[in-house]
Amino acid sequence: MSEKSIIKLRENPIDFGDITDEFDAAICGSTQSTQSIKHNHNDYKDEALGLYIGVYSAKDITETATPHAYDEFMIIIEGTVEIKNNKTGKSEIIMAGESFVIPHGYDCQWHQQGYLRKFYVIYEPPEIPEKSVTEKVVYIDENTNVPWKETSDGHRKKILYQNNNQRFIAGVWQSKAFTTGLIDFPYHEFIFINKGSLICTDNSGKVHYFKCGDALFIPQGTRCSWKVKGEVSIHFAQVK
Repeated sequence: MSEKSIIKLRENPIDFGDITDEFDAAICGSTQSTQSIKHNHNDYKDEALGLYIGVYSAKDITETATPHAYDEFMIIIEGTVEIKNNKTGKSEIIMAGESFVIPHGYDCQWHQQGYLRKFYVIYEPPEIPEKSVTEKVVYIDENTNVPWKETSDGHRKKILYQNNNQRFIAGVWQSKAFTTGLIDFPYHEFIFINKGSLICTDNSGKVHYFKCGDALFIPQGTRCSWKVKGEVSIHFAQVK
């Protein structure tokens, strides 16, 4: 388990290109895919919980058509991917800047032509239900017709995905200006700032500034305070 501290994810970590991961032939559906170059960098991992957060890149990949092995929240940083529903045969193209979840058990096939880079949050607990929550890609988008819900502390959010054990949640959260004192963060949370900015101060007094387009991760139990000067909108994935 990694240290409890505020983590800023970087699109191109310092050691990102130093280690090349090999593709598993059982996952990739073509010889070309197994020979492709893949880079993977975990900014945070908790193997006991089955939680992995980081950045991934690869080129020219076609995976085997099979149910997705875990719940995965993603944001495409660069490139595009085609995801085909193996039951209906219909495909959809997901582009740079889009946030989405591929549910555990969704029977689909990943195909990318050219280079792709993404942030990811993988949740793979020891006991995973066999049945998928939904048989589709779930987009994390404030413009969906899912109604907003007011939170008890005066903010608002849309929960757009929740897995079978109800511990993995993804959605959109919005707020106007606010300030908190130091708190013990109540759950693991990945945050992508879609609009506005955040100021986070850790227990040592160090101030962390995050602007639109930044991604960060707060491990459960991290002691920190929060400040928003204007309006902010974030895409989030939580593990409780």
